[in-house]
Amino acid sequence: MKTTFLTLLLLFFSFLLPLFSQTGPGGVGTRDGSSSLLIWLRANDLNADGNTTNNPINGSLVSTWSDFSGNGNNFTQTNTNRPTYTTTGTFNAVNFNSSLAAAQFMFGTATGIFTNASTFFVINPVNTGNSHSLFDNTTTSLRVEQWSNTNRVGLTRYGIADYTTTIASPFGINSILSYHKPTGSSIVEVRVNAVTQNLNIGSTTAGIPIDRIGRNSNGSDEASGNFYEIIFYNNRINDAQKIIIDNYLSAKFGGIAIINDVYNEDDPAAGDYDHDVAGIGRVNITNLHTDSQGTGLVRILNPSNLNDNEFFMWGHDNAPFQLSTGLNAPNIIKSRINRIWRVSEVNISGTAIDVGSIDMRFDITGISGVTTANLRLLVDTNNDGNFHDETPISGAVNLGSNIYSFNGVSAINNNNRFTIGLATTTIITNRRITYRVSN
Repeated sequence: MKTTFLTLLLLFFSFLLPLFSQTGPGGVGTRDGSSSLLIWLRANDLNADGNTTNNPINGSLVSTWSDFSGNGNNFTQTNTNRPTYTTTGTFNAVNFNSSLAAAQFMFGTATGIFTNASTFFVINPVNTGNSHSLFDNTTTSLRVEQWSNTNRVGLTRYGIADYTTTIASPFGINSILSYHKPTGSSIVEVRVNAVTQNLNIGSTTAGIPIDRIGRNSNGSDEASGNFYEIIFYNNRINDAQKIIIDNYLSAKFGGIAIINDVYNEDDPAAGDYDHDVAGIGRVNITNLHTDSQGTGLVRILNPSNLNDNEFFMWGHDNAPFQLSTGLNAPNIIKSRINRIWRVSEVNISGTAIDVGSIDMRFDITGISGVTTANLRLLVDTNNDGNFHDETPISGAVNLGSNIYSFNGVSAINNNNRFTIGLATTTIITNRRITYRVSN
């Protein structure tokens, strides 16, 4: 009886597994408050409703920058210290103008110092001659410029010391800055675009603050420039996850230079597959990430041959997620999704590798007429940009909640495109019975 109960329990939890996926930045963490992803602020979705078309008009004062992580850790401001929403550049941004008389800053809902954490900022800072901060509280400040006119990134412990890297402040450049601190260590890894440096901050109990963006201190320690995205984990993420998030952010914000660029489908020459980039990968046995979905509709997991320093990443062309007829597809496909994804399957040197077979899950909510019998995976295996000369892959499994899975897929290689379509059906009729046969 005990064995039977345990078997049923395992089957129950196996059924539940498809309901959970890594929907955080690049597919790291979840957006339901159950993971270490504590804060996720996106300027292209200021109210965090998932709709990037209903943002404020250019020049609006920002009272609330809502949290997309699922934790409700919004950042707010109600007075003359509010920053401005700007849509004049390539990317929507929350702009902090440190040249104004009143310092612009925002209070976080969550507060505290985290001694085991990772945080990312995508910004374009402006040098106004002051010192400039990112996250700040009464004891600690993350600095895009350590103090006035030093032009160096660092971290300050108020009343104790300023800890300065040799990394230049990236003024006037769209940049990714991240800080990573493990528990029990006084070392903070600082990454700025394609440069990294370890910074000894003199204490294992010091860490990363999240109380506010910028500081109410006119003339020093203010936030400066355009802030595009902010991510915070209350646990230091592993080295593979850092690479995945860097590549997600780089693709989203115009190809920012990063330390390990393992996704090149965002390049114009590759077709600008910049959207909803996510990935799986492994640096070594203790630094890996094997299940990812991100902000998109495709989840990839269970690689059969993922080795050290190997990554599999994907993004799409932002075409509508809808079925259309007459698109490039084999004759057997009656309609195909407009959207196309493309894959980078490489090691950290950019050399093509093979992570083995993978499971591919598609959330097809909003698409009607789909069954396991007619759904097909289409892969451009010869990389000629066409699907009409390819053999559709059948065998989809319905996991419920509009999720369909193709398991053990081995047809996708580096630089390949993929999409999905619906196969035609044939009606065979005799005098008494009509049969529907899927092709």
